[in-house]
Amino acid sequence: MKRLLPSIVSIDRLQQVSRSFFSRETEIAATGTGSGVIVSPSGHVVTNHHVVKDAFGVVVRLGDGRSFEARLVGSDPISDIAVLKIDAKDITPAELGDNSRLEVGEWVIAMGNPLGFSNTVSVGIVSSLNRSLPSENGSVLIEGIQTDAAINQGNSGGALANMAGQVVGINSTIASTNGGSVGLGFAIPINRVQRVVDDILKHGRARYGTPGLRIVDRTGLLAREAIRRSIEESVGAMPPSKGVIVRAIMPGGPAEKAGIGELDVLLEMDGKVLNDPFDYVRALVDKRPGDRAKVTFWSKGRTKTVELALIES
Repeated sequence: MKRLLPSIVSIDRLQQVSRSFFSRETEIAATGTGSGVIVSPSGHVVTNHHVVKDAFGVVVRLGDGRSFEARLVGSDPISDIAVLKIDAKDITPAELGDNSRLEVGEWVIAMGNPLGFSNTVSVGIVSSLNRSLPSENGSVLIEGIQTDAAINQGNSGGALANMAGQVVGINSTIASTNGGSVGLGFAIPINRVQRVVDDILKHGRARYGTPGLRIVDRTGLLAREAIRRSIEESVGAMPPSKGVIVRAIMPGGPAEKAGIGELDVLLEMDGKVLNDPFDYVRALVDKRPGDRAKVTFWSKGRTKTVELALIES
């Protein structure tokens, strides 16, 4: 682990805060601490979007004590990944692994700055793979790595490494009743992180494909008879009890051209059943603009399947 520790950094989010409750004067102060991983010799650092969200400025502190003001290259709230750039010499980028080779029960190491304690290492195992869940910060964890290695506040953005010292995930969130570690930590798979980072470095943002529609972002609505009756009154047919309701259509977009309209119900995408809004997000998260998707949907009493080309979200 000695070769990986120099790649782990502490990240201070700076914000304007009032000097006191009774004063209108403000000052710049550190209001949150997270972790990050150096991923290139030119000074690119990966962390979580929620670590640097709404920051007035960001300071990156290296393990050797040096500090640098960082520039935000790009940030993606969907994947909860952000890329920073520091102008630093003599830095050590981490070696990135392949999370597809991980196995449940394999030993892993969480590295970061929990609760402000820099260069902290905790050991555990891969508890589960392919965990998909929405997080409290509004992002979505898709096919995440679950671990019982101790992950606490401040670990966000740090590395989850295999025993070879390769980064296989970026620590993102914990499931806890008290805000502390209870052995349920989650990391974003490094293969997904690399895709987002590549997009940010090339385009300044992560790129996602969309059929050009918006959905009703609430779970379980179609299970309620009153909701289905309301849709029936609007379109003249009773909708199915499961699926994702279309809220709005982008004029001239792929969905409209394919005949999908407001209050239609999306049932499947590429053979994957869409029971709730999270299923819809999960079906699209790996799609890029120009990719194609086969969509099965209900519309005014009829079920149809169409194939359409996605545009940029």
